[in-house]
Amino acid sequence: MSLPDPFTTVLLAVNIGAAFMVAVYAAHQGVLLFLFLRACRRPRILPAQSPPGEDWPCVTVQAPLYNERFVAQRLIAALSALDYPRDRLQIQILDDSTDDTPRIVRAAVDAAAAAGAPIELIHRDHRAGFKGGALADGLRAARGELIAVFDADFAPRADFLRRLCAPSGPFSDPAVGFVQTRWGYLNRDDSALTRAQALLLDMHFGVDQPARSAWRLLMNFNGSGGVWRRACIDDAGGWQFDTLTEDLDLSYRAQIRGWRGVYAPDVVAPGDLPQGVTSFKRQQARWARGTAQCLRKLAARLLRSACSPARKAAGLMHLSGYMTYPFLLLLAISSPLLAIETHGERVIPGWMSLISLAGLLPMVSMFVAHRQQGRSARVFARDLPVAIMLGIGLTWSNTVAMLAGLTSRVSGVFARTPKAAPGMADGDGDAHTESYNETPDWTMAAEFCLALYVLGVCLALARLGEWLAVLPLLLYGLSFAGVALSQVAPMARRKLRRRQTAQ
Repeated sequence: MSLPDPFTTVLLAVNIGAAFMVAVYAAHQGVLLFLFLRACRRPRILPAQSPPGEDWPCVTVQAPLYNERFVAQRLIAALSALDYPRDRLQIQILDDSTDDTPRIVRAAVDAAAAAGAPIELIHRDHRAGFKGGALADGLRAARGELIAVFDADFAPRADFLRRLCAPSGPFSDPAVGFVQTRWGYLNRDDSALTRAQALLLDMHFGVDQPARSAWRLLMNFNGSGGVWRRACIDDAGGWQFDTLTEDLDLSYRAQIRGWRGVYAPDVVAPGDLPQGVTSFKRQQARWARGTAQCLRKLAARLLRSACSPARKAAGLMHLSGYMTYPFLLLLAISSPLLAIETHGERVIPGWMSLISLAGLLPMVSMFVAHRQQGRSARVFARDLPVAIMLGIGLTWSNTVAMLAGLTSRVSGVFARTPKAAPGMADGDGDAHTESYNETPDWTMAAEFCLALYVLGVCLALARLGEWLAVLPLLLYGLSFAGVALSQVAPMARRKLRRRQTAQ
């Protein structure tokens, strides 16, 4: 039965409106790319500094941990090896773990301290405030005027502090409140999933952050691999716990107060990427919800600030970036219905095709960031399809998380991204690693339903011979199906392993 014409009209309006808004956010990415190409193609290099002198600042390194048995020792070893004057360095291991990680951490900290590292362990038997709470608790005992932060899965190089905290470095400008470095990926080439994640993150660290920093736009601290000025943290109100992205929250509050953020693209902080789709989904949903919470919390404050109109506009686009996902979801739902209602007939105005070309700008940014690292176009072409699949396939879970961030006054639970042992894929291992394997939530069922819906419409259109209408819809269907099936496979491996163990 044909749907009534008024419904088709509304459906068309929703589809065009959603496509237009996706194009707006894609155009914003194009603006950042333009700014990067104009000013940041050859980023300023921070030279390796001479041996530390007496006037180097005191630095406190904070490393928050929660159930990280596989990477805790590597982190502690890397922090203990930092090349910085021992009398001006304080290393805090902030451990909230509830498994056997505290035993592993205690042994590693004791060994490092015995070898001369200025390291101490602060263990909490609760998770009040989650990561932000641990950082705030550690700050009370911090002696440094500069505060470096590393997540558990990072392994900073020995010269990290020497390059950022030198007297002639970025903090020589008293207006600089924090410095963020570029993330590297220790497991980039482990799988198609990690390669795709790296491609997506490269756009942020290779184009977005350099452009924002160079043009004095509002930028964010990424939660790890960066250094704060203690006075900036205190002036901005300290670490707060009413969002799941305490890093974004603090960095915007600081810049609204007049502090500057600086990006150092030539200093790399190596870390791990999530090994499984379920873990990656959980991470992205936390970022989506937290960013939406920051938008709700800080938008009015930003608009009332002394920032220029251009900085305000760019900041609002940044904070609302996850709004792309609800619009993509509307496209994924409305496009198949529209195709069925019109029997594949083209009803979208021709001018929308030109606007839709803006959707290519994020891919161009990814390519520029990819080539900037000396990686080949062939490798980019290999990894791009999976990156696109992830970007579309996570539409449902990210939309749900973002809407929860906008509407709920409850910050939510900081669901950590579990770090597997090196070389271990999601679903591998034995009973000892079982608690580190993520279990898919209800959003996986929704992704299966979306895949069946879109692919079912594709099949119906194919039977009508409307192949031109099938091809664009197929991208949505395969993306939802790919993300959903990628969560099932580790579950099947774990179930098979338990059955074999029982036998």
